[in-house]
Parts: sequence; C-alpha cells; structure tokens
Amino acid sequence: MAVIVSMILLGALFLGLGSWGLAGAGLLRRDVRFTGPSLACCALALLLACVYFYGGVYYEDWSALMDTAGAMLLAACVLTGVSLLLNVAAWAVGRYRTRKT
Repeated sequence: MAVIVSMILLGALFLGLGSWGLAGAGLLRRDVRFTGPSLACCALALLLACVYFYGGVYYEDWSALMDTAGAMLLAACVLTGVSLLLNVAAWAVGRYRTRKT
C-alpha cells in the first residue's frame, strides 16, 4: 500500500512540475502550443490527488486524511494558480507575437 501511495504522490508531483515546465517553455518560446499539454498535466496531477484521497477513504484511514487535507488543498491551489497564471501569460505573449509579425 505504501508503495502505491508513494507512486501516486510522486506522479502528482512530477505532473505538476511538468505543467509548470511546459507553461514556462511556452512563455519563453512565445508559443501557445504548450498551453494545452500544460493544463492537461495540471488536471492529471489534481486527479492523482483525488485518487490518493479516495484510497484514504476506501481504507478508512481518517487520521492520514485529516493530517494531509490542508497541505493537499494548499498544494492544489498553488498548482492551479501558478499553472493558470503561466498559461495565460504564455497565451498572451504568443498571441501578441502572431499579431506582430
């Protein structure tokens, strides 16, 4: 069980970092093609967080859920906020570039 939980949480972490990386790449390269995959990575990371919570509910591990609920909520808010901010900036810069040329 611990291995599966670790894989779920590491998967969510790497998908979240991938989301930021893709959005940053789109911002630096001024290309809007990175915004879709970036938002997909963000959505998958949040889905894995939901899977983690479902596992806690399924096994009735209420103490683990109570210990991690606040941190997971904060992490989800930060992930979503930064991803949206970076993707909107990449979209705006990419759109400006295509109009300029």
